[in-house]
Amino acid sequence: MKKYVSAIGILMVVAGTLLLLAAYLLHQTTNLLLSAGLLLIITGIVCYIQGIKHSNSY
Repeated sequence: MKKYVSAIGILMVVAGTLLLLAAYLLHQTTNLLLSAGLLLIITGIVCYIQGIKHSNSY
């Protein structure tokens, strides 16, 4: 599972970006939707960095 953390991080960033894009295109700019997208992006970045740190590839 540890070797998939960086891939999960990238998927979370993509999901957050798609969520923000959908909110923009549907004109649904509520705080809950925007906060969820931001939270997915930030969590994905943290997961990606942790995955790279623990994979002995740097």
